[in-house]
Amino acid sequence: MANESNTNNSEIKEFFVAHGSKVVAALVVVMVIVVGVVQYLDYRKASAAAQAELLGPGMTYLYADQKDSAQVEFESKINSGKLEGVALAKAALYVGNIKFQSGDFDGAAVFFQKSLDNAGSVALVRSAAMHGLAAVKIEKGDYSAAAGLLEKYVGEFAKRTGDKEDRYQKDEPVDEVPMVADAMWKLTLVYEQLGAADKAKKTAERILEVYGDNQAYADKAKKYLAL
Repeated sequence: MANESNTNNSEIKEFFVAHGSKVVAALVVVMVIVVGVVQYLDYRKASAAAQAELLGPGMTYLYADQKDSAQVEFESKINSGKLEGVALAKAALYVGNIKFQSGDFDGAAVFFQKSLDNAGSVALVRSAAMHGLAAVKIEKGDYSAAAGLLEKYVGEFAKRTGDKEDRYQKDEPVDEVPMVADAMWKLTLVYEQLGAADKAKKTAERILEVYGDNQAYADKAKKYLAL
């Protein structure tokens, strides 16, 4: 055993003599990568906090129901170029909502699209922007475009299956966002406007099957199917 240990030690020494500088260099590279990752994560946290701080004044106006002031503040931050990513998407979403509520549908569409373009994979922001765009298309009577957006919305965010046994066992997937039933109801009405009665009926039936526990939309679907 002693000879084997000595042999191993000798091999290790020879390895370091021949490759020592390379090993040290490799370790330094690994340490730089680790430190870089840690610093990047710290930067991401600091960056997120800074972005949230930029949204703060606009949010204060929004919570105080001072929509005009909120819109001016959010648009100012958007135009400054300081907002990015999800923070930019949120600001654009707020402006889009304010413009939509005031009846400026063209203006709302611009900001809903900007929100969608910057929301990344953040489901709540992405879905809200897509829902807003669909609502604009409905208001403008562009039902074909509205149908496309709502179909995409349902395809991307509807996770529930309607399987009663899975639901009882609590194994049924859960929607990532809360407005899927609303999107499906809007899609039902849009199909009706497009003269696609079969699609409208199937969508209403799907609402009952999957979202029958949502009384408001279940009632709407039942009344539609009773016509």
